[in-house]
Amino acid sequence: MSTKSTATVKGACLSVPPPFEGKAALPARRARPQKRLWWRSPSLWAVVGTLGILLVALYGAVKILGNDPSSGPAATVTRNPSPGLDGIIALQVPPEQLAVGDCLQGFKSALEPVTIVTCPTAHNAQMIGSFEITEDVFPGTEQMQSRSESLCKSVTLDPGSSIDSTWSYHFSRPSAGTWKTGDRKVACFLALNEGTVQESLLPDDAAGISS
Repeated sequence: MSTKSTATVKGACLSVPPPFEGKAALPARRARPQKRLWWRSPSLWAVVGTLGILLVALYGAVKILGNDPSSGPAATVTRNPSPGLDGIIALQVPPEQLAVGDCLQGFKSALEPVTIVTCPTAHNAQMIGSFEITEDVFPGTEQMQSRSESLCKSVTLDPGSSIDSTWSYHFSRPSAGTWKTGDRKVACFLALNEGTVQESLLPDDAAGISS
């Protein structure tokens, strides 16, 4: 930022020179407007900007509402009926395709894809139960969470299995959003906090219970 100062010299005598006899001024001419290129038009770019904002808002609404046409159900993973020495039955299986009794390798949460192996193969988790909620009205988040936990802990385990404090219950449950799409499933898992096991935690006749 700059400032401009002025000073007056007292007593100075200023002489005014005679007017300069120059060329006569030309008649005033109307300024000719410059030819504007269509792609530089401010109104055009305003329209483009508005359309861009509308498209972004529409895309965000579709993602939030879960109606993104590009996201459909995951392709069904094929299970190997005769696993090899590695014991792998299927790789990268989506949670919704798991079944009660599946022994799982690389389990991290009830919402992530996982590898299904034979239970004599080293694994760190097992799907122990599946429940269908029969109510018509969503009971609320806290009530649903409490009920899901109780259902999972009600599953009868094999008395001979090595269950102790190194295991933790995991479960997936309907949310208020998925309830509106018809989701009523509670899936139950037991997972080791560390290490692996080579046995099933369930009796041979284990099956999901409807509630």
